[in-house]
Amino acid sequence: MSYGVVCTFDLKNASSTDYENAYSDLKAMGLNRAQANNNGGESVVPTTTVLGSYTGQSAASVRDHVRTKVQTAFKARGFRSEIFVVVGGQDWTWGATTS
Repeated sequence: MSYGVVCTFDLKNASSTDYENAYSDLKAMGLNRAQANNNGGESVVPTTTVLGSYTGQSAASVRDHVRTKVQTAFKARGFRSEIFVVVGGQDWTWGATTS
């Protein structure tokens, strides 16, 4: 089943380069700052928020997978952060963590 994923985050004491690196890591995971819209253009989501689509067995398994991937990427860069993941589908759920 396909699920829509929203991830929002805050990096503690981060520079603009740190945020650029975070967005690069998130884009590699399929989480983007802009998404195609029904009008043929792109809609930009608010700062420190990314959006993507994942396939999984349940909203909870997708949430855990994405949350762990984001946490791992941010820890690898030495970021201290707050991470919040929302997964939409039939059985939507949310999760939060820190790095």
